[in-house]
Amino acid sequence: MPVMDNNEQNFQRLRLQRFYMAQINYLISHSIVAVAWFADQFHGSGQMALLIILAGSCTQALFWWSMRSGYNLRFADPSMTSAQIVVALLLASWLLLYLGDFRGTVLLLYPVILLFGVFQLNRRQFITHAILALLCFSAVVLHDLFRRPENINPTLSILQLFVLCCVLGWLSIFGSYIRELRERLQRRHSTLQAHQETLKGMMSQLQTLATSDSLTGLSNRRHFMDVASRRLALLGPGEKLGLALIDLDHFKRINDLYGHAAGDTVLQTFARIARKRLRDEDLIARFGGEEFILLLGNASIDSLTQCIERLRQAFAECHFDSMPEGTRCSFSAGLTLLNPGDPLEARINEADQALYQAKDNGRNCLQIHPQAV
Repeated sequence: MPVMDNNEQNFQRLRLQRFYMAQINYLISHSIVAVAWFADQFHGSGQMALLIILAGSCTQALFWWSMRSGYNLRFADPSMTSAQIVVALLLASWLLLYLGDFRGTVLLLYPVILLFGVFQLNRRQFITHAILALLCFSAVVLHDLFRRPENINPTLSILQLFVLCCVLGWLSIFGSYIRELRERLQRRHSTLQAHQETLKGMMSQLQTLATSDSLTGLSNRRHFMDVASRRLALLGPGEKLGLALIDLDHFKRINDLYGHAAGDTVLQTFARIARKRLRDEDLIARFGGEEFILLLGNASIDSLTQCIERLRQAFAECHFDSMPEGTRCSFSAGLTLLNPGDPLEARINEADQALYQAKDNGRNCLQIHPQAV
């Protein structure tokens, strides 16, 4: 059986459901054979009645096997709509050959069979199948005319053919209209889905713009505060978060001496180093200007210190093409810890105090706030 994705499997189940519904027609046809036989309206042998039923059962078993095995997927129309309609028309015409006065009522089988193609056949195909149905019934009438002329009323047969022609003609127009209406609805649905996808993309871009810094790609201050507040609220007993406020040393002098493009490169380089060396669950954001803030998950003061020290050393080793050879950049950092129930703003102020202490100590270093020791 061919490998099918989920979408194709859903379509295949839908095709099988339509096939099972079509079996109601065959159940009706086989019942008609039995009723006609017992009512002495079947002008054939019992073997012929059984042969008609057997032919219908075998052809439907073949269609069922084709869908269950996935063989139908090799065809342009996996539903095999035309094939099923043609087989049903031929079997119905075969049955009509052996019916007497009962035949006029059973002509309803033709439009019922064509209804099977309402959602699959276009106008041309619908008309083609309607013409086939008329030709089949005409063949039945001609067969009776030449083989059993005593059992046929030519006027009645012509009237039946005329009524069938009118019904199938109207059904062709109605069926093709339904098909076109369905296609228009599908196109509108596809257009609506495309608009929805576009809207989702725009919303995603807006969300990104609202939560990230356009220069560095890091989270912005507002997003950091929202996330940090949620994580702080979820802290369990004994758990701690590390908080570090980082300020690039002498950043204004870099802008003044080498230009704002060089300053932007320094900011972007620091952001790239931070993303590369931090864990996925850690959060770093641009807090404003040349200032960054870091939230370290499941931290102790030792792990926080080691993390910031690795960042400081990696940043100090960077070379920038927009600045003279040997020019190095550095940062200062203030560190503290967050415990369950701590006010976030107060802890950020503590980290800021520690940062100022680090600057007073000569910059290019980190300072731990006394509260975190």
